[in-house]
Amino acid sequence: MSQEFRLHSLVLYKNAPAIIDQMGDKISIQLADGKNIKVRVKDIQLLHPGPLKSLAELNQTPQGDLEEAWELLQGETVTLTELADWIYGESTPGTVWQAWLVLHAQIYFVGSIEQINTRTKAEVEEIFAKQREKEQQAVDWQNYLQRVRDNAIQPEDISPLKEVERMAYGKASTNRTLKDLGIGLLPEKAHKLLLQLGLWNDTVNPYPLRFDCAITQPELEVPALPDEPREDLTALETFAIDDDACSDPDDAISLDGDSLWIHVADAAALIKADSPLDLEARARGANLYLPEIVINMLPEAVTQALGLGLEEISPALSFKIGFDAEGIATCLKIAASWIKVQRLSYSAADQRMDRSPFREMSVITEQFRKRRIAHGAAEINLPEVKIKTTVNGDLYNLSARRELDSQKPDEYTIAISDLPRLKSRDMVTDAMLMAGEAIAEFLIKNKIPAPFASQPPPDEPSVPETMAQMFAYRKKFKRSGLHLEPGLHAGLGLEHYTRATSPLRRYSDLLVHQQIRAFIRGEPLISEAELLARMAAAEIGGGNTAMAERLSNRHWTLLYMQQHPENVYRGIVVDKRDDRGTVLIPELGIDVKMRRIADLQLDDAVELKLLQINLPELDLFCRIV
Repeated sequence: MSQEFRLHSLVLYKNAPAIIDQMGDKISIQLADGKNIKVRVKDIQLLHPGPLKSLAELNQTPQGDLEEAWELLQGETVTLTELADWIYGESTPGTVWQAWLVLHAQIYFVGSIEQINTRTKAEVEEIFAKQREKEQQAVDWQNYLQRVRDNAIQPEDISPLKEVERMAYGKASTNRTLKDLGIGLLPEKAHKLLLQLGLWNDTVNPYPLRFDCAITQPELEVPALPDEPREDLTALETFAIDDDACSDPDDAISLDGDSLWIHVADAAALIKADSPLDLEARARGANLYLPEIVINMLPEAVTQALGLGLEEISPALSFKIGFDAEGIATCLKIAASWIKVQRLSYSAADQRMDRSPFREMSVITEQFRKRRIAHGAAEINLPEVKIKTTVNGDLYNLSARRELDSQKPDEYTIAISDLPRLKSRDMVTDAMLMAGEAIAEFLIKNKIPAPFASQPPPDEPSVPETMAQMFAYRKKFKRSGLHLEPGLHAGLGLEHYTRATSPLRRYSDLLVHQQIRAFIRGEPLISEAELLARMAAAEIGGGNTAMAERLSNRHWTLLYMQQHPENVYRGIVVDKRDDRGTVLIPELGIDVKMRRIADLQLDDAVELKLLQINLPELDLFCRIV
């Protein structure tokens, strides 16, 4: 078919019909919606020379026999005009347009306007079979959606619902089920649907997976402790003081005259830079402490080999801490050591604070605390709690939550206990901060690149005293971060600081140990560029861990409240905007948004009772009683 354009010819423009209504350098065509546009010759294809007065004429369907024409043309090649003749017995603008629609459908014929090939019978049968299959799939999908709406799912529905679960775990950004049901494409919406369908129950905690945390224990080969010289410090009376249920003690303290020894699990003795253990710890960033389970950064065998006090004699990296003329903590000595550790709980240690050596150690740490406070350290003593849950009497293994499981346990208990402000806890906290300041000073003095923790000061420094003031002041602090350059840690009141006392639990601490050990042994240090990459990985992993822990704690706290609907809680108004505000429940360490509190003032005490929880949204509603 030659391209002999003339007035009133039928042409194809962007797979739609058009009529030429003006000739020239550019051709003017009229579209089906009545609009006229100018196009280039190469933008259109001639279908029929016309004349065609109106595109409405193409709406009339001519009589013809498509299947007969297809059978007669088996093995033949024709033009579009010839195809119209074969199907409809004539080649008018209307029949040519209908023939083009047949070609465009690509069921019986394929090709171009000038060269159309006929599909074989086998090819056409396959096309129709696929169409029937597609139509059946559409019917099946609508039936599935209706079963979901009716909460009457069948075993065959589990496959698409696994995709909903991926959404609930934050592993997908879109989901066909949620979209077709008109449900928002959010993990919380998927979580809600799975609860409604009974595929998840309240025990499913989605936050570790949602924040890309590892949910299985690391299983790697752990080498033996190297045979190397260690200083014998077993004569020192040494104490590892932790919470009652602590299973990974990695720091301990001793008194040595006017100095303190801070002993830390010698993690870098076993975990060399870029070893499989190092890479695994780097990817995890930190231990994951959940109410239902603790997922370790390092294999259990590392803790058993290095945990302080787990054996009669423990290996350690020990730091002797003193003070310079300005009262700044400084490292007097660093040694790989052997120590003999007594393990104590905070409550047990608190009973001995008036006895030696606890009395003397407390005097040292209290002086250090006073200096920090004088330099702007924030004393924010908001309530802290410890949450522990069991499922059917055992800790629920998170690894079982990777796929939908109709056998989720329903019975569980939740215990929430406050972490009392104990003198022993303050002493240990400040002893570890002293070590962080002293080790940072050692790193700076010896020009050892390492991750330093710093935090900018708030725009308006103050000394909060009440619960509401501390709640507000905490929000004013900017986030702390890890940097190669030492800087002020305003929240701690320290000019320089590094974290080095939890190398079994936190990867950035392990990095510090690796650098110190390499320096002491005269081995190559990790370069600044490599450190930056490792610090970034550690901060991502550690940040995800912190978020998963915080949201998991809230998840289980809401369930605790739901299990005890009769409880009346004492709350403190800690934030207020007109008739709305936030009430903190100290015994649970949770806050709740409240309305209609115009008559209350900041720090007023109120009694609350739970009305309802929204578990997927981690929200709760209370009333004042």
